[in-house]
Amino acid sequence: MKKLLFLLVVVAVAAFGAYRLGYLDEYVGPKGEVVDQAYVRDNVGKPGVVLVDVRDRAVYDGKSPREGIPGGHIPGAVNFPIADLEKDGAQKALADAGITKDATLIVYCNTGHNSTLFVRKLVRKFGYDPKKIMNYMGSMTDWSKNPENKIDTAVAN
Repeated sequence: MKKLLFLLVVVAVAAFGAYRLGYLDEYVGPKGEVVDQAYVRDNVGKPGVVLVDVRDRAVYDGKSPREGIPGGHIPGAVNFPIADLEKDGAQKALADAGITKDATLIVYCNTGHNSTLFVRKLVRKFGYDPKKIMNYMGSMTDWSKNPENKIDTAVAN
């Protein structure tokens, strides 16, 4: 019985440590307020709203990430690749891109996976309020299905 209790304590401590270190970010934590395509269309360009494409710069600029998902970005989006959150000076780079704590952020990627990770990193590492971060989970996969939606390949930032 003592061995079982000890094992449970070890597992609990290890799980908590993994959670606090961010190893479970992919599975646990805030993902922002989930929004749809209509929300994005209705809010892009409004004062205080920043649309953030978290994909690599090459994809933002027009390179297709894989079959079925076009390259380019939603018009009005700024590019801040998720990998850049791990670089020195990330806080300043976020601010320079207009991705500030007082703004309402709409984040997207290809499928919603990396945008969710981006939200979790903003909240945990940089102290952003998850209620001010909208996560367009449909992302470019959803956006590109509507022929009325434009996709820009010009460099915006």
